[in-house]
Amino acid sequence: MLRTLRIRQNPFLTWQSIRVKMLAGLFLIVTPLIAFLIYSNVYAIHTVRTQVAESSKDLLSLYRSQVDARLQEADNYLNGLMLEPELSDFDFYTAADERLFVKQRINNNLSNSILRYSVLDGLFVYLASDDAFLYSFQTRSTYIDRMYLKDYIVSDVSKSESLQREHMKNWYVQRSGDQTYLIRFFVMPNQSVVGAWINMNAFKTPLELLGIGEKGAALLVDDRGNALVNQSFIRDTGAEIKPDEESYYLTGETERYLTVGERSHEGDFSLYAFIPEEKILQQLPTLRAISFILPFASILILLLGLMLLRKTLLIPLNRLLKAMNRIQQGNLDTQIKQFPTSIEFRAVNDTFNNMMEQIKNLRINVYEEQLNKQKAELQHLQLQIKPHFYINTLNLLHTLARTREVKLLEELSLYLIRYFRYMFQSNLSFVTLKDELQHVRNYLRIQELRFPGQLIPEIRAPEFLLNTPVPPLVLQTFVENAVKHAITLDDPVYLYIELEMSEQPQAGIQIQIRDTGPGFQEGVIRKIDQEERIVDEDGEHIGIRNLKQRLRLLYHGQGEVTLRNAAPHGAIIEITLPFAPENRPNYSPGGTASC
Repeated sequence: MLRTLRIRQNPFLTWQSIRVKMLAGLFLIVTPLIAFLIYSNVYAIHTVRTQVAESSKDLLSLYRSQVDARLQEADNYLNGLMLEPELSDFDFYTAADERLFVKQRINNNLSNSILRYSVLDGLFVYLASDDAFLYSFQTRSTYIDRMYLKDYIVSDVSKSESLQREHMKNWYVQRSGDQTYLIRFFVMPNQSVVGAWINMNAFKTPLELLGIGEKGAALLVDDRGNALVNQSFIRDTGAEIKPDEESYYLTGETERYLTVGERSHEGDFSLYAFIPEEKILQQLPTLRAISFILPFASILILLLGLMLLRKTLLIPLNRLLKAMNRIQQGNLDTQIKQFPTSIEFRAVNDTFNNMMEQIKNLRINVYEEQLNKQKAELQHLQLQIKPHFYINTLNLLHTLARTREVKLLEELSLYLIRYFRYMFQSNLSFVTLKDELQHVRNYLRIQELRFPGQLIPEIRAPEFLLNTPVPPLVLQTFVENAVKHAITLDDPVYLYIELEMSEQPQAGIQIQIRDTGPGFQEGVIRKIDQEERIVDEDGEHIGIRNLKQRLRLLYHGQGEVTLRNAAPHGAIIEITLPFAPENRPNYSPGGTASC
């Protein structure tokens, strides 16, 4: 009955558990919600970044266009300068005074023009035929800048055709130590050089125009991704310049910067803006707060949901499962204590407690019925007095009386009295092994008197086992069976009964009954093992089957009976009985009940 209440030891390890299903359901509901909120947050931040990047890129493009326009104006001026008669026809002036006046006019032209092009640091004209370098400059220009540009144009540009072919197409970047210049030059047919220069340190983007804040930076970058100005910003922040990126990207080690760039159409340089990410989110304080709080709030909500689920469902279920496990272990006194819980679980707990009370009462009733059944079976077995044995014994008494064998008559009468007193005792489920053996001796002595010289019994039992409780008639049944089927009046039959203590598989008594008779008939052992009916000309034989059933009830399936034939002939019966506790019902050690 209790097998139907078997519960898994680890219910959390199976999908059949309601707890696993509830937790999985909670995660399936909460996890997508949290994922959606996080996705919405990430998407919103991405949208803000994209909008800021596009806005900054538009501003960069606007500023780039302004710079390119100013550089284009400088290009137009230089092209117009080359067409001036003073410069284009300079080699046609042969007189020294004329060439001097022409140089003066060229120089005045440069001085007047530099004021119109504030983006430029200087304008220059190199007259190759006179080796004269004429230039004008802004006040921010340094002497070192002017001397370097003069030496570079006179010594390198004017004498290197490869340099002219490489850089005469547009504005290009030229480095000198820690100074970086943006240079533009044209070479005339008479090898004169006309050009302009800009010191990159003075060529900075107005940061307030881009709104990138104090921590941001705007850099001029060459085509290889090297910063032309403010290189310390790259070193300090670990920001990376990616010339091949068409859109924006995030970079930086200490802080994250949203970076956009625009390449100049007039020169070999680009304009990059590095905008701090915190400056972007400052425009959306609520979104920034949500992006920071949302992960923690989601985890907190999930934990609160788990705590609520645990209190309202999992703990009551766990109490119910623990109670069922205790019942499975045989504790039928288990009750679920009353705790504050929901109405449904209170109803389940009350029903469970009532059911356990009913099971307990039913178990007591079943146990009493089993005891009554055992008593009835024992009484039935005790009343199974063999008619042949009874009649033959009375016939033997009559014969002894007629032959006046008084001593044998007295002995037989005494053994019969003891035999029937033991058989008719009632209300005993256990007797001592000593009493059971004495009863067997009484029976065997009666059979010896019936068959003189045909039965030779031998009983061996250690003294320390004699007070062990055993079921009554546990030996008598098999001894009677051996005597009935072994004695043939042709040869004497030896009957051995040996008892000893066994330790494997558990401590108990090992009993062996063997005889030298013909042994069991074919098929009898199989029928006895399978507890089938055995019917022959003498009727139905139920003694051994009843005994096996009694042993199973009394020892809860731990008692064993094994039957086999011996070689070359004879039968062997082995009985293994556990040590029965002395508080068995209806057992009083130390004596045999009287009639």
